[in-house]
Amino acid sequence: MKKNTKKLEDIFFVAPHYAQCIDKYELDITDSCDVRCRYCSLKNKGNDRLGNNILSWNVPADIKQKGIYLSPNSDPFSKRARNTTHEVLARFLPQGVPFLIITKNEIPRRTIDLLAQYSSQVYVQVSISRLDDALNAYIEPGAASAADRLNTIRKLIAAGIRVTPILMPLYPMLDDTVDRLPALVRACADAGARYLKAAYVVINTNDPKQMLEILKRPLIQYSFLYLTEYLKIHIGGGMTVAASQRMIMYQHISELCRQYGIQFQSCPILDPAVLEGNTVCICASYRKKNVQQK
Repeated sequence: MKKNTKKLEDIFFVAPHYAQCIDKYELDITDSCDVRCRYCSLKNKGNDRLGNNILSWNVPADIKQKGIYLSPNSDPFSKRARNTTHEVLARFLPQGVPFLIITKNEIPRRTIDLLAQYSSQVYVQVSISRLDDALNAYIEPGAASAADRLNTIRKLIAAGIRVTPILMPLYPMLDDTVDRLPALVRACADAGARYLKAAYVVINTNDPKQMLEILKRPLIQYSFLYLTEYLKIHIGGGMTVAASQRMIMYQHISELCRQYGIQFQSCPILDPAVLEGNTVCICASYRKKNVQQK
């Protein structure tokens, strides 16, 4: 067993970081993330844990109402996480607990079969920003290939499980080109997707490790030149593409989606600027929750 692989008794609930939208208890299956995305500045910190171990008797009282989010700081289906993730799902799904799962990796067949038994409790988002696997390996070295991620989307849909491809984060001049972006949307449609989300990359320039990743990689450094505007988001902030360009791109993606019978929804958590106008469709979950709170 690798050093950072957690046993069930070492996994603790974490208070929700995304109360505006997700508002679920969070679990990180591993102490670090194997995907090692070059843009990621999230850090797995133990100081926000609730003190409730998932094996203890005092799990959160409202867990069936709020559910569990896998995972804020790690990928639940990396190779060293997937078996433990399956155990967590097998423990809580039969108790009626809903799950939101976000991954850049394959979901094993046995886990898809488990999820299918509780399909009404499960919503999966598969992150895929490009079809070019050489570029994927360059930016997300620990993620599955584009083909494997698309195949996972296909299998989930066939099993009756709700799934949305999320084109996040898009790098300007690398992912949003006139040939790559339409091909990606079409590939998601061919996999059976009916909903799609997207957002541009946000780079935290105050993170020395993240900036070093940029300086070491010429392609990312080239793309970084097009990040000209600071954007404050719910989990921090950083440099991204100018708002006017982002809105044009979201509208373009929305049009591509319409061509293939897909509904596009933007994410206010990852890009609050979409709330300032009526030109881009907002995520239904965010809209429903925030309308109810008013």
